[in-house]
Amino acid sequence: MKFRWRLILYFGFAGVVASVVLTLLRMIESDFAFDFFTICGNFLLNALSAYVLTVLVSVVVMHTLIKINRVFPWRKNAVARFCADVIITPLVAMLTMLPLAYLTYYIGLDYVYPDLKKHITNELMTALVVDLILVGIYEGYFFFTLWRKSLIRNEQLEKENMTARYEALKNQINPHFLFNSLNTASALIHEDPNRAEEFIDEFSKIYRFLLEHQGKNLHLLKDELTFVRSFLSLQEIRFGKNLRSTIEVEEYKLKHLIPTLSLQLLVENAIKHNQVTAEKPLSIIIKDEDDMIVVKNTLQPRSESLKSTGIGLNNLNARYEMLASLKPVFLETGKEYVAKLPLIKEE
Repeated sequence: MKFRWRLILYFGFAGVVASVVLTLLRMIESDFAFDFFTICGNFLLNALSAYVLTVLVSVVVMHTLIKINRVFPWRKNAVARFCADVIITPLVAMLTMLPLAYLTYYIGLDYVYPDLKKHITNELMTALVVDLILVGIYEGYFFFTLWRKSLIRNEQLEKENMTARYEALKNQINPHFLFNSLNTASALIHEDPNRAEEFIDEFSKIYRFLLEHQGKNLHLLKDELTFVRSFLSLQEIRFGKNLRSTIEVEEYKLKHLIPTLSLQLLVENAIKHNQVTAEKPLSIIIKDEDDMIVVKNTLQPRSESLKSTGIGLNNLNARYEMLASLKPVFLETGKEYVAKLPLIKEE
């Protein structure tokens, strides 16, 4: 929440209302033992004094809250932030009010309580109330904004996830993919019934995975690798020795999470945009590297120009940003195309 002068100036009227109420209570306590002009003077001067003091204390407290937010953000250290709110801001409010209370007393802005101690106590209590209300407004605004951003983020995430699922499903049921798959299955039935059975089994695994996991934003790396193996098996049967794949991932990292269908997207892009021939076999390697899962392939662009919409990679970037505020890395090394996806640890 940014500092806003207009809010502070409006908030000063809350001090005026409190002052009028307190002055009225003081008058009742003294059975209105003052003449009319004295009563009016009390109301006017106390209201003016309360407005100025409330604004001054509010300014200091707001600046303190903004600094506390920078040093102790809720997301990083909630305990320290809570302690700062309940300890530092009240002290700042009272220390700000103390010299102002002395000043208002000695220039005669409190006619009802001539006793200095009572006047100081009353003003410090007022500072505490001001601090309590401001902290409540500030933190309430923060959590409301956080809640609203969370709703928007979830909506965006669902949209991006639906786009990813749609793109993956569309790629798997497009006529070209189905035509190639059915042709391969048909040929294998006569040539090698065992491989044909294996092909159909892997083919069914792809659709089973899509149907069973379509509503999830994140998957275990283990499940994603299982799906990619099925996808690669189909492609290796189709391209034969022209397509070579290697998957090497440490066991303990299989429990980490990655966005749904992210590995399949990268593998599919590699096959789609590169030559896969006997002269230029395509190599795809999937391995772990620190806190990343790396997918690299030999860079050998097709001679025919395949226009890339960039939807897949943009979608992947957006999903990472919303799911974990992380960014994948995409780069070309000259001979290879490398994609690095951050692994998300399950909380």
